Amino acid sequence: MDPKSSSDNIHPIRSGRGIQEAQVWEAADWLLQEGLRPTIERVRQKIGSGSPNTVSPMLERWFATLGKRLDGHGVSPADGQANQLPLAVVQAAQQFWDLARREADQVQVQKAEAARRELDLQREALAQKESDLAQRESSFEQARFAHDEALASSRQAVTAMEAQMHTQQQESARLLSDAEAEVRRLRKALDEAVASKEALRETAAMDLVAAQRDGREAEQRHIAHERRLLADVDRERVAARQAAADLAKEQKARAADLDAARAAQAAAQQALQAEKAAHRDAAAAWSRQQQESQVELATLRERATGADQRATDLALRLEHLQAQSEREIAFLRESHALSKTALSQPGAQSVVAEKAPIKRGKKASK
Repeated sequence: MDPKSSSDNIHPIRSGRGIQEAQVWEAADWLLQEGLRPTIERVRQKIGSGSPNTVSPMLERWFATLGKRLDGHGVSPADGQANQLPLAVVQAAQQFWDLARREADQVQVQKAEAARRELDLQREALAQKESDLAQRESSFEQARFAHDEALASSRQAVTAMEAQMHTQQQESARLLSDAEAEVRRLRKALDEAVASKEALRETAAMDLVAAQRDGREAEQRHIAHERRLLADVDRERVAARQAAADLAKEQKARAADLDAARAAQAAAQQALQAEKAAHRDAAAAWSRQQQESQVELATLRERATGADQRATDLALRLEHLQAQSEREIAFLRESHALSKTALSQPGAQSVVAEKAPIKRGKKASK
């Protein structure tokens, strides 16, 4: 049937751009009759207009009804009634259909062969994966067994370690308790030692103050004794001078006695000078001893330990010095008494002169 005559009974369907589906079908028939495969672009070129979006669904419906039309059941794009195609169109469509089927069969065979090869490759890969998986399962089983053994050993080690830690904690707690008790004891002993040290320091300070006071008092007494002795010596000098003047008046009458008196006076003066020098030496020794005592007292102030013993030693030394000073004072008094006796008794001047060196020798030996 002529496409133009077949299109007279078609009720056109308006598209969005003014292209009718009958026009698309007619253009596809002409392309098929020309031996060309109807495509969207060829149909658009045949019609001369139309968008791909509009032509595509109309061309798909043409392909859907092509089989029925080739079998003799014509289908109109509008009402689906029988529509006989021209013989040339039918033959071209049949050739095209056979070519499409062969191409489709060849494509299907190629696809099946490719699918089979892909399936073989997948089977080989699956077999390799299964082999790898079996090896991994074996390795995993061995690793799991080793892990279980290691876990059991670790649990035993953890249990032993926990027991050891518990024992160590108990021992640490005991040692800590003992250490705290020892710290408390040492702290108490330290407090007692500090208190004892403070008490000893206070006692030493008091003893030091008392020793310094006693030293000052002894020094003052010594100075007073020295002053009294010097005053006595001065008086004796005045008396000696007066005696010398009296002896000078009697020079003519008692020349021999006067010479002896002068010798005795010289001896007495020498004895007095020696005694004064000895007294100064004793005072210097006393000063040195006093300085040493002060140094020892300063050392005693810095050292609290042994303060009582040192204070006792210092008191004994002061007593010794005081006794020595008293002995020296007694010696001076005795010398003074001998001098007075020598001056009052001219005949005994030689005896005094002889005794004075002996006394000085004894004093030096002391």
